[in-house]
Amino acid sequence: MKYYHVDVFSNKRFSGNGLTIFKIEKNFDKIMMQTITQEMKQFESIFYYKLKENTFRAYIFTVEEELDFAGHPIIGLSAIFHDLYSSEKEKDIWQIELNEKSIIVETSKKENYYSAKMNQGIPEFKKILSKDQEVEFLKYLNLELNDKFKDLPFQVISTGLPYLIIPVKSNALEKSKIVISDLEIHLNRIGAKFIFILDVERKQGRTWDNLGLVEDVATGSSAGPVGAYLVDNKLEKVDTEIVIEQGHFLGRPSQIKIFVTSKNNKIDDVFVEGDVCKIGAGEIYI
Repeated sequence: MKYYHVDVFSNKRFSGNGLTIFKIEKNFDKIMMQTITQEMKQFESIFYYKLKENTFRAYIFTVEEELDFAGHPIIGLSAIFHDLYSSEKEKDIWQIELNEKSIIVETSKKENYYSAKMNQGIPEFKKILSKDQEVEFLKYLNLELNDKFKDLPFQVISTGLPYLIIPVKSNALEKSKIVISDLEIHLNRIGAKFIFILDVERKQGRTWDNLGLVEDVATGSSAGPVGAYLVDNKLEKVDTEIVIEQGHFLGRPSQIKIFVTSKNNKIDDVFVEGDVCKIGAGEIYI
């Protein structure tokens, strides 16, 4: 089975967030998808087959589970589509069908890399935490109340995956870490899947798997909620480029571009854009 290796959210090789991409046949076994993902040891892998011209079905896995949505696999996959099926064009548009939503991605061919911009849709603004809950979640992350950035809310926002956004001061990001083993249970209670710690001033962030064992280099699924959060709290404006940095604590600096649009004075769609570099290709024996 053919596979491709790319780095996402960077225009330089061996930085950004690594991704393995597998071309499969329809009805390929999901247990095998999970096993292959664990073998490759990337934060996420993505599997796809073609439905029709420029339209594909895809499945996303972490080493632990299947996800209904994730950002950096969609960005990386779309760049490979451009390279494989549309290399003579400067731009093209792709439709990717996931378990619960359909994603439209526009790709652009650059000199030594690709850029891909996906529409994550209209953000869902969910639960705002109480003051007691803020203290509780800060404790789970090795933080205290004075690490919070001003009076900004802790809020769950989703553009496919619900993230709890936690705004902190710049000096809090370095000491942040998950210090409990049951964070997922606490997140489930507030309707969140993962947590994202946001340094508001430097527009930099961190997130992990819910056991705190693996830090993500660059997280496209959190970028949409973060962009919506910044605009909703009047920290950024609509229809402007917002740049979020991630991966610095892992030696894999990454940049994620976000565009929040408006309609009738309300937040409309959220677009997330990133660069993609090809690293290699190979074959896995099944």
